[in-house]
Amino acid sequence: MNEKFIPKPWARNPHIQTILGSIKIRSQGQHIITDSAVGTIIDGGNGVRLLGYHSSHPANHGAGLVTLIHGWEGSSDSTYILSTSKHLYDKGYDIFRLNLRDHGNSHYLNDGLFHGALIEETFHAVRNISHLSNGKPYYVIGFSLGGNFALRVALKHSLSRIPNLKHVICISPALDPYKATLSIDESFPIYRYYFLNKWKNSLRKKQALFPDKYNFADILKAKTCMGLTGFLQLPGIL
Repeated sequence: MNEKFIPKPWARNPHIQTILGSIKIRSQGQHIITDSAVGTIIDGGNGVRLLGYHSSHPANHGAGLVTLIHGWEGSSDSTYILSTSKHLYDKGYDIFRLNLRDHGNSHYLNDGLFHGALIEETFHAVRNISHLSNGKPYYVIGFSLGGNFALRVALKHSLSRIPNLKHVICISPALDPYKATLSIDESFPIYRYYFLNKWKNSLRKKQALFPDKYNFADILKAKTCMGLTGFLQLPGIL
């Protein structure tokens, strides 16, 4: 079935779609997906630990397990993750909302910093999560940078099979992180402010947790995402 998505005229502007995707009202209200979620530490290999939230559907009728991966500076509690999780849970799926390293409330789990090349630990975690499906179909959905990770998970799956993996779905994947970062800096200033502010707050959390390892005093003076990226590429930072 090939259904083409055609948004309403008032929602066709890409900036409006971006805002609507994250507006908090879409995920407000009680729902069993958050009320019954079990916080779970997942082994990412080589001592890496990732945090996620597992919601098992009580019907247990075999729809399957879905792992959702958020975008850059998002989390397992991002609006688009919660709204997608609620929809799929109501359709009978078990849900696992995975946080990438240093996202959500997971900064304390690893002393190393997050960066976009951490596919090995993400793949290892996604593979370990698959065992929670108990033989049912397994799916992975990634958004934005999480979509980039999901694509690489699918590629690695061709070499190292993930049990019961049926489909990998990517929503607006950031295919070229370099160009995506430039776009953030060069588009409307609100995007640069949003991501730069969240990134700096993440680094402040990391520094507070590991003060003997990190001092970001100079790095936090960066005015653009590309500028901050350049600082973090200096020897001894990552």
